[in-house]
Amino acid sequence: MATSAQNLSMIIDELLAAKPGNRDDAIKILATKGLLPKKLLEAPKEKKTSRFASKAVEDFAEAKNITVPDDFKGTAANDKISVKDLKILAEPPAKKINASPGAQQFARDNGIDIETVTGTGDAGKVLLKDVKTLVAAPVDATDESDKVKISPSAAKLMVQEGWDEDDVSHIKGSGKNGTLLAKDLAEMKKEAAEAREEESEETDPESEED
Repeated sequence: MATSAQNLSMIIDELLAAKPGNRDDAIKILATKGLLPKKLLEAPKEKKTSRFASKAVEDFAEAKNITVPDDFKGTAANDKISVKDLKILAEPPAKKINASPGAQQFARDNGIDIETVTGTGDAGKVLLKDVKTLVAAPVDATDESDKVKISPSAAKLMVQEGWDEDDVSHIKGSGKNGTLLAKDLAEMKKEAAEAREEESEETDPESEED
């Protein structure tokens, strides 16, 4: 009759009580002689504690290939990770811009990078008046409706190319209320570059025939 694991364990304890020694050594000796039951050969399995609130949440993380940082604590009980936590990890909240809705809309319409604007509101909040001041106003004191409205980006390009308002007055702006944007001047810039290149070729002595 085979000796049960429990009985054999008791025998080992009795032997060690009669002759003190190392229990692990006694188990190794019995194992080498084939006298040790399988239960005593196998190391006790450690119970793995999941960081996820449920198996479904763990499957969701695996399906979406979401990596959870080691120091991340979930919002479920015992800091376990929920589906809501995984969605936040997968799609971090968009960066909040410290600007009023009106200022953001005006900036979009006029090709202005709102994040580069210095705000005069509380805690540096960008207000509508802050972005409006960046749109170049007509130099002429008269309030004529046909004056060209020029965005900051277009005005910068005009300075680089040496153009004035008369030079661009024939171009229809694609910004709000017909405001001229830098992209509206792309074709004119290209033509100017080609003209300069042709002029350079005509005046270059090396290009002339002997």
